[in-house]
Amino acid sequence: MQTTVTSKGQLTLPHEVRRALGIDVGTVLDVEIGPEGSVVLRKQAQPGFFDQFVGLKARGAPFASGDEAREALRVAEPPGEYRVKPRRRR
Repeated sequence: MQTTVTSKGQLTLPHEVRRALGIDVGTVLDVEIGPEGSVVLRKQAQPGFFDQFVGLKARGAPFASGDEAREALRVAEPPGEYRVKPRRRR
């Protein structure tokens, strides 16, 4: 596969490459100069939704873990058997 650099220094990655690597609009790539004059592109890992919560305790979160928070927030339920009422059909 080949691609050409534009006058602005941009290049287009072929569709097959973008699809194989899961590269979409806004994907960040790391660029390195490789051995023997090659260029190495690496897709940066996208942080997941829960990654934003890592280390919250260090920043003053009231609970040390998610388990501790769930336990503290759990509503006390009286012992017994609970049954779900069936839905009415319309």
